[in-house]
Amino acid sequence: MAERFRWTRRGYTAQLELPEVRLLRGLVRDVVALLEGRRADVRPAEADPAGAPAAEDGVATPEDPPAAPPSVSAAEDAGPVAGLDASDAAFWGLVSGLHLSQDPEPQRSAPADPAVARLLPDAMPQAGAAEQGAHRALTEDALSEGKLADARLALELLRSTRVEVPHDQAPAFGRALNDVRLVLAARLGVETEEDAARVHAVDDWRSAEDVESTMALLYNFTSWLLETLMTEMLSELPEGSDESAPGAGDAEDEQ
Repeated sequence: MAERFRWTRRGYTAQLELPEVRLLRGLVRDVVALLEGRRADVRPAEADPAGAPAAEDGVATPEDPPAAPPSVSAAEDAGPVAGLDASDAAFWGLVSGLHLSQDPEPQRSAPADPAVARLLPDAMPQAGAAEQGAHRALTEDALSEGKLADARLALELLRSTRVEVPHDQAPAFGRALNDVRLVLAARLGVETEEDAARVHAVDDWRSAEDVESTMALLYNFTSWLLETLMTEMLSELPEGSDESAPGAGDAEDEQ
């Protein structure tokens, strides 16, 4: 039977059964596979976007740099007919060698898999599609890399039935467990409080008769393990630290 995380001088320690460790490792590997699969899916599409217009003879495409006015020497030779004074000609002479890109802003669509969408959610749900796609193109890779790093750390720590998590690695390990929960919640279709209550009601391994009930038990087990870790981490906070939280003194003032 699994024993909860407890604080020690070396870190946080939990005692699990071998099947439980194997299940957790498998769930963390699933997170890694989902994130790496997403990365493999988006990179080829962004490296060679479909439908990019090709340049034709004598026709400028949106990717071509704009034509620059005559250089300084040409403007001087043309005289007033060129329509440029000396300062204008000097400016265009400076920028004539620059490539002023008109490439469209990079875009990335949201993941189609609900589990991946839980792992990599839209950070701007109220924004328009174009703004969401541009923001995702800029930020998703960094978010994914962070989650992959957390998952790989968790795999290193889940090598024994005695799980020892150093103090400084506990936040990353906790994030990895939470990502497992996110994937399981997506697979179970947890969207409302009623859905969550339905999943939490499955609390006996003997009732695991199908895939859904097994996933519900795994979700509840992972949630319990994460909760025990968070409880021990919070116990390390200095006494009275909650008084510094916003609004902490309001209740005393009202008494």
